[in-house]
Amino acid sequence: MEKAGRLPGLLFLLVMLVGAASLVYALASGRVALPQAASTRAFMDGETAREVSEQLAEAPFPKFMAQLERGAGWLLMGNLGPRVREGCSGWLFLADELAVHPRARQDGRSRLRAAAAVNRRLAAQGVELLLVLVPDKSRSQHEQLCGLYRPAAFHGRLRSWAEDASAAGLRVLNLEAVLGHQARQADAPAPFLRTDTHWSETGAELAARHIAAAVASLRVEVQPQRQYSMERGRPSRREGDLVRLAGVDWLPPELQPAPEWASRVTLREAGPASGMAAGVPQEAPEKQEPEEDDGADLFGDEGLPNIALIGTSFSRTSSFLPYLDAALETRVTSFARDGGDFWAAARYYFSSPSFLETPPRVLIWEIPERVLEMPLRGEECAWLAGLLGPDAGGALECTVK
Repeated sequence: MEKAGRLPGLLFLLVMLVGAASLVYALASGRVALPQAASTRAFMDGETAREVSEQLAEAPFPKFMAQLERGAGWLLMGNLGPRVREGCSGWLFLADELAVHPRARQDGRSRLRAAAAVNRRLAAQGVELLLVLVPDKSRSQHEQLCGLYRPAAFHGRLRSWAEDASAAGLRVLNLEAVLGHQARQADAPAPFLRTDTHWSETGAELAARHIAAAVASLRVEVQPQRQYSMERGRPSRREGDLVRLAGVDWLPPELQPAPEWASRVTLREAGPASGMAAGVPQEAPEKQEPEEDDGADLFGDEGLPNIALIGTSFSRTSSFLPYLDAALETRVTSFARDGGDFWAAARYYFSSPSFLETPPRVLIWEIPERVLEMPLRGEECAWLAGLLGPDAGGALECTVK
């Protein structure tokens, strides 16, 4: 009995020793990098502790145990963890889309004011700005939520933000009606992917067509003018980012949430366009996903692209950029960044040599609904404060993760 009573303690000690050894190995091999220097403010605000925690979680043993816990939770209880929610018929949703934030209205207004400030600066340089608002997947595919609760306060959120932005002088394309209508069509392809937070190829194509129509209304002569042909490959399994986020992508395929299939599409240049500047919406061929452009001197010379795109991973998935190229009959240069939320791509682009030396004629800014009211943190808060200057007042309040 005495030996049996010691067993839990010995197991706990063993786990602690293995974890410590794993951490030492991770530090020695460079797999984990602790902060080299931290400011007093970062330490007091908890930013340093958060960064250390995130780094330690990447050590081999903690990572393995986390994967084991996530896999067991899914197989035994159908639980996908704190960041993913399961609706009906295998539809997965990002929990962030269903979260209510304490300063949602204030932070949403701060981002609107920042967009208006950007618009004024661009207008002074002769650049046309078009905001493209991408609705939440849980909004467009609400019939697949089933028992999941989406707060009623979110119902008019996107429309209200778009109307306020228009009143502030911004050009706004709200894709809520377009993608929502597609989602309601019986036996039609859904505009969003089932196991991914992003739009499907159908949704990306619809978005590209409507963006092209909005750009056409600006009466800007786009360059270079191009036509494209499309080649569609065989359907292949597509790994959903929500499966990865849930931490169950390491399981055998048959034990993961049901997969979905998509075709690889290649867009090939066929020659100069037929003379339609800023494209009337057309059938949108596709090319393979490009790497992020380095932003070096793309817009200044004759014949080089004069339309730029900033935004998030929506602009980098489901061949959205190739569809946009085809719909506009040109070559759009993308500065979108995965995980960029509202601010990252904009901050990067506006400080890049490409923008500073040769700004475009049209800038398309893609913004997902869920980032409009999320808490302001760290770098974004600092960027907005610098952008708004003295006008920021006490409206900005940074939140520690």
